[in-house]
Amino acid sequence: MKNLLHIHCGDSSAGMLKKSSLKGDVIVWCDILSDGPTPSGLSDKEWLDTRAKHISKMTGNGLTVKQSKDWNLKQDKSLESFRNYKEVVLWFDACLFDQTILIRQLDWFSKQDKGKTKISLICIGESPGFKKFQGLGQLDPKQMASLFKTRHSVTKEEYALAKKAWSAFCSPTPLAIQQLIKKDTSTLPFLHDALIRHFEQFPSLRNGLNRLENTALEAVSKGKNKLVDIFIYASLKEERPFWGDTTLWECLHKLSKAKHPLLKVTGGNLPLWDPPRDLSKWRVFVTDTGKEVLSGKKDFIKINGIDKWLGGIHINKNNVYRWDEKKKAIH
Repeated sequence: MKNLLHIHCGDSSAGMLKKSSLKGDVIVWCDILSDGPTPSGLSDKEWLDTRAKHISKMTGNGLTVKQSKDWNLKQDKSLESFRNYKEVVLWFDACLFDQTILIRQLDWFSKQDKGKTKISLICIGESPGFKKFQGLGQLDPKQMASLFKTRHSVTKEEYALAKKAWSAFCSPTPLAIQQLIKKDTSTLPFLHDALIRHFEQFPSLRNGLNRLENTALEAVSKGKNKLVDIFIYASLKEERPFWGDTTLWECLHKLSKAKHPLLKVTGGNLPLWDPPRDLSKWRVFVTDTGKEVLSGKKDFIKINGIDKWLGGIHINKNNVYRWDEKKKAIH
């Protein structure tokens, strides 16, 4: 058996680990589970097909359904190689992107015959020297290596909570998550806030936009017309940023291509999946409709409709769950 396998959910952090003094193989498992369908009760084939169809539809990525499925199959095969190692170390931070993958991975590992393989976990929400820690991807190789000594063997309590959380995340209604976040989830210390942030991605009761959409629209309405400025504004609004530039550009794209657009984009198609280094040619402007939606005078869903998945919940005109920003609750 080999000694160490490190599992990351981001290429950036994985790359820094590879440059560090730490030994062991490194793989990345990074399906964006916080975006798109993760319904419960699917067979392995149905799960792969469902995720592949969603990934292939993500604006501008250029992947076919088959390519998307092959990508996820490759990730899963890498994950299944864990039995070839004496110890597997899971590396995560506190954001929604990481926490959704964490509960899925712990749920998956809880069902495996681990034999003599030790499963360890590193999960952090802050790091020395960072006033606002935004994730493992910020760390340099030396800082990454210093975390290795903080790892611990995954406990039965962590497995149990992750299984409940993943089941709740994949549920067709928000009730299971609502019940879970009322309980003590400190066994996984960043889970509660991550699930709240998941709820904030539901359309708001005020105007039908989710938190990221509202933040992006707010940025443009305040004169942040350049892509870089919009990104900085939106990032600073997040307690724990869980999305990258591609997600934000897709958000802007959606708001600009709606039946009743909230934004106008000049400079051509947004650089969604193959961004150039120079983003200066694009400009984004708010429309009159965008101003009315931002103020709450119009509702995005009522004028443009909705058809999207968040976890196990399919949100459409007949099944709309909304986030109450004031009461911090789903309706």
